[in-house]
This record gives sequence, structure tokens and C-alpha cells, in this order.
Amino acid sequence: MKRYMWKTLGTLIAMVLNISLLSAADKDALSREAMFPGGNAALSSYLQSNMKYPDASVKNNEIGKVFVSFVVEKDGSIQNAKVEKGVSPALNEEALRVVRGMPKWTPALKDGKEVRSVLTLPIVFHLPSAVLEK
Repeated sequence: MKRYMWKTLGTLIAMVLNISLLSAADKDALSREAMFPGGNAALSSYLQSNMKYPDASVKNNEIGKVFVSFVVEKDGSIQNAKVEKGVSPALNEEALRVVRGMPKWTPALKDGKEVRSVLTLPIVFHLPSAVLEK
């Protein structure tokens, strides 16, 4: 079965705008939150280009939101990606694959110094209506 790319732009935009910062440091004390290189539009583009619906999930009409948390290190690298709330093993693994493959982020700043931060990224899987009608 053909693998489907995730191309729901409205869903991507909503997902990107719902990124929440969970940091050991007080969020209000950060002078800059961690950011994907190029900002939210670039993150949306990255996800759109790299997300692939697993064949098993297409076959089973699996949809939903996978919440993936990860650490943005001081050097911008992504570490410790894990599913906080999942949908199915196949969708969870796809969300983890894409997060683990992200390029380095711009790290958060606190008092002028780069600091580690933890982000939770909700990734929405939505099958095209043509697939759901089959």
C-alpha cells in the first residue's frame, strides 16, 4: 500500500502553535525559548516533508495526536525523545522517528546563557478523507 505523506497544512500550523515549553528552569525567567531553526514555519515544513503515515496505520484508519517530549540541549541537539501520550505503536514510532531526526534547534537562553529545555510537541496524524472513505 502506498505510504501517505502528512499534508494537512491547517493541522500542521495548529500543531506547531501548540508547542509547549516545559523547563526545569522557570519559563518566565527564560529570555528566549528553544526554537526550531527558521521558526515555526520551518518546523511545519520539516514535519510535512518528513512525516510518513505507516502502512499499518493507513490500513487500520488510525488517526490522533501523539505527544512527544524531548530535551533541547545547550548545543541545540535533540535528546531523550519519548512518547508522553500515544495513539498506536506504529504512529508513536513514526512520531519518534521524525523528532529524533530533527536538525539542531536554537537553544533556550536564560540570563544570557544557553540552557537545556524540555519541549512537548503534539504531532497530529490525520488521514486524507479519500483514504477514510475507502
